Amino acid sequence: MRPDLLFLMTLALLPPRATVIDRIAVTLDSQVIAESEILLELRLTAFLNGESLDFTSQARKAAANRLIEQKLIRKEIELGRYTQPSPGEEEPMLTQIQAQRFHSLDEYHRALEKYGLDENQLRAHLLWQLALLRFIDVRFRPAVTVTDEEMRQYFAQQLPELEKRASPGKPVTFEGARSEIQDALTEQAVDKQMNDWLAEARKRIHIEFRPEAFQ
Repeated sequence: MRPDLLFLMTLALLPPRATVIDRIAVTLDSQVIAESEILLELRLTAFLNGESLDFTSQARKAAANRLIEQKLIRKEIELGRYTQPSPGEEEPMLTQIQAQRFHSLDEYHRALEKYGLDENQLRAHLLWQLALLRFIDVRFRPAVTVTDEEMRQYFAQQLPELEKRASPGKPVTFEGARSEIQDALTEQAVDKQMNDWLAEARKRIHIEFRPEAFQ
């Protein structure tokens, strides 16, 4: 028998290789979120928060909802032609994570391996966080105004907490806390605008969760 025919017959008798099927977990009109995207989101979030991995149904659904919001924001960024960070701009964030969380690069790499991640995935996630912050600053922050009356009301409500955080013997005054109060109220208003926008954006699309991906 010809050697090449024998080789082909041998291949035919070998068991087929296992095929890994990446299931669709969520559909958003014409877009999809794959199960692998949800698992990666869970791994990245757990790594950055220093938490244990959690692949429960509840955790998967929470990750899926975060990814839905990411899809909506990415589409808005693309349509609005918002400026996006370039590769390499995530380096300071990565350096900070390594310095604050780990005693050495070996420990950092072991942690990545423990969470089933590689550095390119982490870098891509950090770049996305930068893109999100820039989108929020351009899209929502300019529309926020905080009045003096709102700041004084906040000061009155938060005075006990502000006094706890103040240096011993140092009186807490409205003028002394003005900048901190303005920042806090601005962030609250930006978060509200962002959440309202996301709620409206979700209403404009059909979202379907595939139950088998969340078991």
